[in-house]
Amino acid sequence: MITALVFLGSLVLIIAGAEAFTNAIEWAGSRMHLAHGATGSLLAAIGAALPETTVPVVALISGQPTAEAVATGAVVGAPFLLLTMALAATGLAVMSRRGDPHLVVEARQVRRDLGTFVAAFWILPLGLVLPHWARVVGAVALLLIYANYVRATLRGGEPSEEMPEPLHLLRWSEDPAGRPGLGVILLQVVGSLAMLVGGAELFVHGLNDLAAAIQLPTLLLSLVLVPLATELPETLNSVVWIRARSDGLALGNIAGGVTFQACLLGALGLAFTSWSPGRLGTINLVMTLAIGVYTLILLRHGRCRGWVLLVNAVPWLAYVVLVLVAGNRLQG
Repeated sequence: MITALVFLGSLVLIIAGAEAFTNAIEWAGSRMHLAHGATGSLLAAIGAALPETTVPVVALISGQPTAEAVATGAVVGAPFLLLTMALAATGLAVMSRRGDPHLVVEARQVRRDLGTFVAAFWILPLGLVLPHWARVVGAVALLLIYANYVRATLRGGEPSEEMPEPLHLLRWSEDPAGRPGLGVILLQVVGSLAMLVGGAELFVHGLNDLAAAIQLPTLLLSLVLVPLATELPETLNSVVWIRARSDGLALGNIAGGVTFQACLLGALGLAFTSWSPGRLGTINLVMTLAIGVYTLILLRHGRCRGWVLLVNAVPWLAYVVLVLVAGNRLQG
C-alpha cells in the first residue's frame, strides 16, 4: 500500500512538474527571442538533463569507490533510454492526436540535433580501445562539437512570434495574458525542476522497495529500471509538447538532450574515469549508436507516422531480455 502511494505521488509530481517546466521554457525562449528549435534543443534539453548530470559530477568529486561506476553508467544509460523509450512514448502521444498521427518537424533540426549526436557518440565506443591521453583528446573534441552545435542552433531559424499560454504562476493574477518578467519565469523553471527531481527520486525509492519485495535482480534495477525512472521527466516533457502540437519542441527536448549527454557527460567519462563499462556497457554503447543512426535516417525528411516511432522501443526491450537472461555472465 505504501509503495503504491509512493508511485502515485511520484507520478503526480513528475506530471505536474513537466507541465510547469514546458510552460516556463516556452516563455523563456519567447523572452530571449529564440527559435522553437533552440528553445527545445538547448533550453529544454539542458534544463531537464542538468539535475541528473550533477550526480556523476558530484560522485567523481567525492572520490567514492562507486564514483566511476556512477559516472560511466550515466553516460552509457541515459542516451539509450531517451532514443528508445522516450521516442516510443512520443510516438504513442502522436498516435493519440486526432486528425494528424504524424510527427512533423523541420528536417534541418533533425540533421542538426541527431547528426551532431551521431558525430559525437561514435567517439565513446572508440575510446574503449584508446590510451588515456587519446581519450582526453576525444573529450576535448566532444566539447568542441557541442560548442559548434550550440552556435549552429542559436543561428538556425527565426524567433517564434507565437505567444505561449499564460505562465502558470501568473494564471490568477490581474493580467495573466501579459508578458512575465524573466525573474518569475526563472522561479517557475526552478520550482518545476525541483518537482521533476523530487518525483524521480520518489519513483526510484518506490522501485527499490518493489525490487526488494519481489526480489528483482540488482543488475536489472541498476541498468534498466533506475535509468527509466530518471529519464521520465524528459519523456513526459515531450509528451506534453506533442499534445500541444509543438512537435519541434518535443523532438528537440529528446534529441538535444542526448546530444548534451553524449558531449558533456561523454567528455567527463573519457577524461576522468578509466572508461571501462564492461561487456554490458559496451553492448549498450553500440546499440545506442545504432539506434541514433536509425532515428536520423527515419526522420531525415522531418516527418513520420507516430506508430513507426514505436520500433525504437525494440532495442531497449531486447536489452532488458539480455540483462535478465545473461546479465550475470556479461557483467565483466
